Amino acid sequence: MAQAPTFGQLANDGVAGPLVCEFIVEPFFRGKRIDTFLRKHLRNYSPFRLQRMIKAGCVTVNDVPTETSYRVRPNEVIRIRLVSPPDRVAVPQPLPLEVLYEDPWLIAVNKPPGQIAHPGGDYMGQTLLNAIQFHLDQQTPLPGLIRPGIVHRIDRQTSGVMIVPKHHLPHRKLTYQFMRGEISKTYIAIVRGCLPEDTGMIDLPIGVIPNPRCTLSCAKPIAVNAKSAQTQFRVLERFSDYTLVEARPLTGRHHQIRIHFAEIGYPLLADEFYDRFGEIKDGTPLELPAAGVPSESPREVTLPSDERRPPFYDPDLPLRRHALHAASIQLDHPIMQMPIAFEAPLPDDIQQTLTQLRNE
Repeated sequence: MAQAPTFGQLANDGVAGPLVCEFIVEPFFRGKRIDTFLRKHLRNYSPFRLQRMIKAGCVTVNDVPTETSYRVRPNEVIRIRLVSPPDRVAVPQPLPLEVLYEDPWLIAVNKPPGQIAHPGGDYMGQTLLNAIQFHLDQQTPLPGLIRPGIVHRIDRQTSGVMIVPKHHLPHRKLTYQFMRGEISKTYIAIVRGCLPEDTGMIDLPIGVIPNPRCTLSCAKPIAVNAKSAQTQFRVLERFSDYTLVEARPLTGRHHQIRIHFAEIGYPLLADEFYDRFGEIKDGTPLELPAAGVPSESPREVTLPSDERRPPFYDPDLPLRRHALHAASIQLDHPIMQMPIAFEAPLPDDIQQTLTQLRNE
């Protein structure tokens, strides 16, 4: 079984000095430069900073000082004296974090709605990555020593379980599992309308909407660069105007569950963008008129401001975001090599919505 990196203090005549990290070279790193090897293990350090420490004599191979051009061999013991702090750390923030499971290699959390996975665009803080970085900093003698890795995402307004590796090896193995479709995910959704079938499969390719002024996707024949997409579903409960379903995406396309159910006429409750039969809620056309063909409504296609935009949710129900929750995920543990599953309970807003629908 692979070992997590070890950290210790370097003693100089009994006085604690810079932190020392020890790593054993894995077989798949054979022939890689030592700075490349260290970048994989110390992901919050830039290549420049690692190379500087190698040149300063802070790195040894089997207790012998080395150079940046050295190429590592399996089972060698690499030690690095961290005389410089990490320089690529996501800002740690003490945000609420619901941990479902944790071991030395990975952490599973229940992401709340409204939070994105990592900084980007208009969301440079308050992300899941910021919260996990703070959590991990409490476990190491040097802040930023461990960099959490994002191997899969769920939409900002989707709640539910996410798994995050702590080190490069589980990150590598989980990425391969996702690429090969070996990880099973189950979602709970509330859709508008009453699905007639108890079970089914939605098999519709998903691609980019052929309108350069829109960044969404669709499952229509006009979609650009469409890729295969399949979603299995099972009805859990029916109400007068809504259906509670369990959905299992067999592929991992962007907005897949939301697009698939909208395309067959049963969009998610309170979905901000996708309406019945794949229409976009603000009226954005899926295609621009062909060259030389006048448009019936020649307007700039932009999302309306919040002041002018009609509510995308049902004001009579508690939910104020699309009704989608990542309920569970099943995989082989990347290090212990045994089946493992994580479950996230339904959040309050979906629970309250279901209670109201059952009482109507």
